[in-house]
Amino acid sequence: MLKKEQIEKMTGACRVLARRLRLVRINRNLLVFLIFLAISIIFWFMQALKDASTTTFTYDLRLINVPKEVVFTSEMPKSVSISINGRGWSILQYLSKNESRELVVDFNDVEKSHSKIIFDNNLWRRLLQKRLGNTLKFVSATPSEQVIYYSNGKSKRVPVVFNGLVTTELQHLLCGIQLKPDSIDVVAPNYLLDSISEVQTVYKDFKGLEDTLVTTLPLHTTTGIKLIPDSVRVKICVDLFTEKTVEVPIYCENIPNSKVLRTFPSKAKVTFHVSATLFNQITSDDFIVVVDYYEVKGDGKKCDLKIRKKPEGISHVRISPEQIEYVLEQAFE
Repeated sequence: MLKKEQIEKMTGACRVLARRLRLVRINRNLLVFLIFLAISIIFWFMQALKDASTTTFTYDLRLINVPKEVVFTSEMPKSVSISINGRGWSILQYLSKNESRELVVDFNDVEKSHSKIIFDNNLWRRLLQKRLGNTLKFVSATPSEQVIYYSNGKSKRVPVVFNGLVTTELQHLLCGIQLKPDSIDVVAPNYLLDSISEVQTVYKDFKGLEDTLVTTLPLHTTTGIKLIPDSVRVKICVDLFTEKTVEVPIYCENIPNSKVLRTFPSKAKVTFHVSATLFNQITSDDFIVVVDYYEVKGDGKKCDLKIRKKPEGISHVRISPEQIEYVLEQAFE
């Protein structure tokens, strides 16, 4: 039960509101205008509902009955936009339905060719035929055709190759490029899988490096191919370099047993650039310097020296002297 004081307060508030409303005067012409405006809007809306128009709806996609061995190598679309034509009343009725905005696609019912699934207007028209009835008409889908690649579980492991350009600042040396992982799994249809022998990183330039750089690069791929993983960790090793010289014995190659070739001098100096880290690790044993008997003219003058073996991680390799004197003799049994 309300108390007497509360009733009196409510009564007073109603009286104040009534006095304020009487103070508000509505212009008669404005009122007539608003009434006719409302009538015009109603007639326009009713006419619009009678006219035919095209409306676009977005449907979520769900693929069912996919075999266990099937692996999709391109991205499955999550939705499709479909344009529908019909009278306004019919579109309004279709909107008022509580049915799911989802299209269920059966893997066994779609068109397949060379490990490809094709989603096109014919498929969407067939799936929507019952829903639209006789009053609405399928117009088109966006995109009009989608191709999804898949593999029946076939894959192979291939090496990863760095694709790019690396330059260093003065007095610095590129010591090597490490990829992790150095090989990846490629999943693709058979006709694509057979032609893949390696996978390259996306091309990128690294200029003016002064220190070791670690970064991640995506792998280059094409439609219908799935890479696992699709990126690799790249370590570009850069170090300060110094110059080092070692003395290496000279050997003769391809010489018959009946001949003896003597060189003057018997050793050559090999000079090269090497990083500070590898300076003490590289010795003369890591090189092989030779004279090729097939290139000796036999005139007893001079012959060229060649480096047949050298270690990794060095650059600007020079040999001194480049030519040496020799004597070719008959071997004694």
